[in-house]
Amino acid sequence: MRNRHLIAVVAAAFILNGCVSLSTPDLEQSWQGRFSASATFQGKQENHSGRFNLTHSEAQQTTILDLKSALGNTIARVQQTPDQATLNAVGSQTITAHSAESLLLQTVGFSVPVQGLQYWINGETVPGMIAKTQPQSRPYQKIEQNDWLIQYESYDNNGLPKRIRLQRSSTDTTPALSIVLLISERTYEP
Repeated sequence: MRNRHLIAVVAAAFILNGCVSLSTPDLEQSWQGRFSASATFQGKQENHSGRFNLTHSEAQQTTILDLKSALGNTIARVQQTPDQATLNAVGSQTITAHSAESLLLQTVGFSVPVQGLQYWINGETVPGMIAKTQPQSRPYQKIEQNDWLIQYESYDNNGLPKRIRLQRSSTDTTPALSIVLLISERTYEP
């Protein structure tokens, strides 16, 4: 029941365009764009879309994923540090867990690959994890890693992924997920 409540809160936030008053810290890397997500479980399908902002700092070992309404208002933030993950969402108290993936699984019933996403968005494999790629060298068309299939549907003028599709099959307890990211802006600070 808790999972359905949080999904309802997030969905209502999309509709009402509420916002969470959170400033995005200046981190070394940042990606912005649009997303659409589809979750299918036991014959039922849920679709959501909006904007996202992903920031990452190797020095601070911090990753922040902001999910935003179509108008750009932040409706939820997932923050992963070495010690814990936190979720702040419109109308809900802050929730913590050991990892972003377990936090999302606990609150919404499925997880998205928050940790490591910065590598896939850049067309790279997550270091230190087994990966199958096609072709074997960059630029990749596909990466299979950590139970996800990442497909690069288009690249920008600089040879960086622009449209990315992430897919994961369902399990007995989690839905099948299909997420499309359209990257509109990248920022890197040395």
